Amino acid sequence: MRLKLLTNLLFVLVLLIYGQFAYAQNTVSGTVTDGDTNEPLIGANIIIPNTITGTISDLDGHYSLSVPEGTTQLQFSFIGYQSQTVDIEGKSTIDVVLVAGQDLQEVVVVGYGGVKKEDVTGVVSAVSSEDFNKGAIVSPEQLLTGKIAGVQIIGSNGEPGGQTAIRIRGGTSITAGNEPLIVIDGIPIDNKPHDPGGFSKGRNPLNFLNPDDIETFTVLKDASAAAIYGSRGANGVILITTKRGKAGERGKIEYGVYVSTSEVANEESGMLTADEFRNVVTGKKPQALESLGSSNTDWYSQTLQKGKGQNHSLSFMGGGENLNYRLSGSFQEIEGIVRGSETQRTSYSANMNQSLFNNKLDVNTSLKGAYTKDLFDIGVVGSALSFDPTQAILDPTNTALGGYFEYGNINAPRNPVSGIEQVVTRGKTFRNIGSLGLNYKFDDVVDGLSAKMNLAYDVANIERRKFQPTTYLNTSVSDITGEHRAEDATRTSVLLETYLNYKVALGDSHDIDLTGGYSYQEWNEEYFFLRGYDLTTDVFGIDNARSATEFEGGDVVIQNKLISFFGRLNYNILDRYLFTVNFRRDGSTRFGPANRWGNFPSYAFAWRIMQEDFADGLSNTFSDLKLRVGYGTIGNQEIPNFGYLPRYSFSQFDARYQFGDEFVTTARPNGYDANLKWEETTTLNVGVDFGIANGRITGSIEYYKKTTDDLLFTVNVPAGTNLTDRVLTNIGEIENTGIELAVEAYLLNTANFDWNIGFNAAKNNNEVLAIDRISNQGILTGGISGGVGNNVQINQVGSPVRSFYVFQHKLDNNGNPLADGVDYNDDGTADLADIYEDLNNDGMVNDLDKRAYEKPAPDWIFGFSSSMNYKGVDLGFTLRANVGNFVYNNNASQRGYFDRINEGAGFLNNVHESVLVTNFTRPQYFSDYYVQDASFLRMENLTLGYTIPNLPNGMKLRLYATGQNLFTMTEYTGTDPEVSSGGIADPGIDNNPYPRAKTFIFGLNLGL
Repeated sequence: MRLKLLTNLLFVLVLLIYGQFAYAQNTVSGTVTDGDTNEPLIGANIIIPNTITGTISDLDGHYSLSVPEGTTQLQFSFIGYQSQTVDIEGKSTIDVVLVAGQDLQEVVVVGYGGVKKEDVTGVVSAVSSEDFNKGAIVSPEQLLTGKIAGVQIIGSNGEPGGQTAIRIRGGTSITAGNEPLIVIDGIPIDNKPHDPGGFSKGRNPLNFLNPDDIETFTVLKDASAAAIYGSRGANGVILITTKRGKAGERGKIEYGVYVSTSEVANEESGMLTADEFRNVVTGKKPQALESLGSSNTDWYSQTLQKGKGQNHSLSFMGGGENLNYRLSGSFQEIEGIVRGSETQRTSYSANMNQSLFNNKLDVNTSLKGAYTKDLFDIGVVGSALSFDPTQAILDPTNTALGGYFEYGNINAPRNPVSGIEQVVTRGKTFRNIGSLGLNYKFDDVVDGLSAKMNLAYDVANIERRKFQPTTYLNTSVSDITGEHRAEDATRTSVLLETYLNYKVALGDSHDIDLTGGYSYQEWNEEYFFLRGYDLTTDVFGIDNARSATEFEGGDVVIQNKLISFFGRLNYNILDRYLFTVNFRRDGSTRFGPANRWGNFPSYAFAWRIMQEDFADGLSNTFSDLKLRVGYGTIGNQEIPNFGYLPRYSFSQFDARYQFGDEFVTTARPNGYDANLKWEETTTLNVGVDFGIANGRITGSIEYYKKTTDDLLFTVNVPAGTNLTDRVLTNIGEIENTGIELAVEAYLLNTANFDWNIGFNAAKNNNEVLAIDRISNQGILTGGISGGVGNNVQINQVGSPVRSFYVFQHKLDNNGNPLADGVDYNDDGTADLADIYEDLNNDGMVNDLDKRAYEKPAPDWIFGFSSSMNYKGVDLGFTLRANVGNFVYNNNASQRGYFDRINEGAGFLNNVHESVLVTNFTRPQYFSDYYVQDASFLRMENLTLGYTIPNLPNGMKLRLYATGQNLFTMTEYTGTDPEVSSGGIADPGIDNNPYPRAKTFIFGLNLGL
């Protein structure tokens, strides 16, 4: 693998560094006291910075510490107090006064600015780099998994760099986007994945950002916090702040490297082995015995491999009197556990801040980019689950198909090994984001007045290629023709934002912080695609389609704009009554002239109870107590462009109209709704922030209610009323209600040992409140494999969003579903009434007896983190759990019946092991037997590290080992209880997933 030599050399360097050096010793002593009470602080930490050498204060607040000669500083800290770093050169006695409120004085990033944590009125949660998840992280949001109450971060499958769903307090929409707005260093970015037709799904668009460059994540959950972003804040906002140098800080170099190995977390495919398959064929389909092979092939394991990976990250940071900077570069390469899948990223980042004109003008520049190369899984898992396990991988006589065994029937599954070794699907992406921020202080004109301007761009150039040789059996036609697909896309956006900020104190009782501004953002997308097939030779491979004899192609250009005016008022009375008002007016070209503009206000109030005189009696229990109330409306514009306009689409090359001997490309009108308008989500939030035991225990409790009106959804329309039978329109209303709890505790904090834990829990209920212009039956969704056009989910008034829509299966005395094909009710016919309940009591069983049953979203999500440090040894882990989420096991339903064995002429299909329990002869796609409880507890990561002490010249060296996805406890019978849940594809439907990996990482971090 690349850079292997460099990796080995660095490990050798670690072995050559010895960690103990002899120095002359000096003794420093003194007393640590509370700044408010002048009482001694017992157990305050005193350490030499960047070492583990230290002590704690005694019962009188006294300390004494021997320090090596040349030590220039000591760091004093205590939970709930602001830490201090004190110069000690030439001193032997140092008394230190610590001021309470370390956490409260922290500045929290919010939209278009920052506020002290104590002054926050909305629901704002921040996680810093010290608390991030550890491991082989490809996409940055994985750093947050399990860390924040009410935030779900779920990959659609285990593919390295695969797409991720983020849900903050549940989804507010059905068809429109449910993803939060991502803002990187103040720049809202396009987080839409690129999924061209005819290719595997694209990777996560956030993969361009190196996780090692991130300093903090701040999540804005409620309307009072997110409304400043207007039409894009309905699903919450995630603010990402990247690392920067510090003014006056000496230059520092940091290098990190790890190597990883991965294996499939669940080796069980759920399919019959070759011997089990032979027994079933013998007993149930003896007429198919002659089609059995003589091999024993585990096709599932043949698609898998041990994945390897490596990551290198190098950064340099520092600063002068009025300047700070940070430069970084990284290289990452991760092989997937499905053969042929891989992601590779080379990234860079540069941040620089410069103060000019006596600190009146701050100039902030940022440049981030990455070149990623991907090899994609072509979907071989589905073929591996279905292919006859008694057949061999190779057939040397079948030279036309590359020497692989194939049935030769287009309805038969394809040999998955043939697909892995012959078909290539590749992607390349170069993404670059740059910004320039100017902040000028007009203190000499108006005290407290400043103006800021942000200029930014975001450019992504995307290339996708797919090559299918003539020796691979085509998936759509019986002729062996070969195929070449190509798509090139360019996606750009430009941003201009200007705003004024005015801060003024009116005496000792009133503080005002006022912000008002303008934003303009424009997106341009261009796609060129080409398909060539009926190849005459394979010699040109993936990069050239010149051997194709048939072609089709075209290009698409899309543009949309968003213009906004926004403002915010923060009003602080007596440092205890806090008021916030946000307002944003957005105009989007995605809506017609009549509905183009939307207004999005929010209001919030917070009461710092501990500042009241009557709260003195609470001070023995609480160090902080704040009540918050917020209310506001936010929009959602995440829908396709031009849905309000009449448009035309051209027919596909193989769907042209024939006039005599000539085939003509046709243009057909698309459906549209001229009255499309915003989805609007109104949120009420009531919360309490608290601190106990001098800040050793902090947390918050929240209640929220979110109602989305004018819900956008693609629905069936009566024939003749539009230009299509389905159209995107505003149809109804949904509601999310929930509670959240987040607690952080410093259990132990001594000179040699500290232990911190974090716990969060969130409960969310969603319900469809209204559906207009649709029958009470609801709207079917949730497409599955098996049959034609089958859907197993419904959006129905009174039920959760995407509830499963299935029959209630009758059970035998053992609790197993009744097998089909038996006349249990003795009416002379074996039909649906024999195995399903007649829920409407009309004497028959049909679609009217299906009911909304369970849902894919969990009732509760939990996260638990722990971090321990003892004399340089650190141990940390993150556990998370979902309770009450259900999954439809489509792998079992589409393969769990005996007729599937020889469903097509001339080939056999393997069957799912569930058939040995159900004894289904025919498919029962709508049985509630396949809707399974997928509650789980997962060990997200576990890290053990060691920091070598007392290295010279401030050098820091840490070695560590990490395990990811070490175990999952669940009763779900599929490969993974989280597959597809969270909104990617159809949430809660388990269908041929790329399996999830268990990963082990070994690495080091070096600081100079």
